[in-house]
Amino acid sequence: MMYFEDIPLDETREMGSYTFTEEEIIKFASEWDPQPFHTDPVAAEESIFGGLVASGWHLCAIWMHLMVTNRKREREAGVERVAAGVSPGFRDLKWLAPVRPDDTITYHSTTTEKVDLRSRPEFGILRSLNEGINQDGVRVLSFTGQVFMPRKPKGE
Repeated sequence: MMYFEDIPLDETREMGSYTFTEEEIIKFASEWDPQPFHTDPVAAEESIFGGLVASGWHLCAIWMHLMVTNRKREREAGVERVAAGVSPGFRDLKWLAPVRPDDTITYHSTTTEKVDLRSRPEFGILRSLNEGINQDGVRVLSFTGQVFMPRKPKGE
């Protein structure tokens, strides 16, 4: 069983890859981010992007899906991590380059910091740098995630 104390810093885990199709970009944006450069290929030609691009929120939603799927895969492989608690939010969200139809983004998470909590000593905050890199090696997404992690019970 892994607790806050057991998580190494500077460990990078690949969450997986995802290819964004034109159909999925439009479908996601039509419901959640209906700006023309996400929903209308013709109107997108006239935008600052010069063509259709995925919503940054779509990139984040795929990261979340892959992170949860990766944790499930680890459990099934016998990696016993204590379930992370809730997140107090994330920091420094950056959409660094447009994601276009047929781009494949590979997501990584690197543990960067462990914060002791005086107010809740049974938890620590684990911070990680989360990134999405496209098929050309260009970083398209970056943010610092935070999660409350249970500490080892006294006596363990």
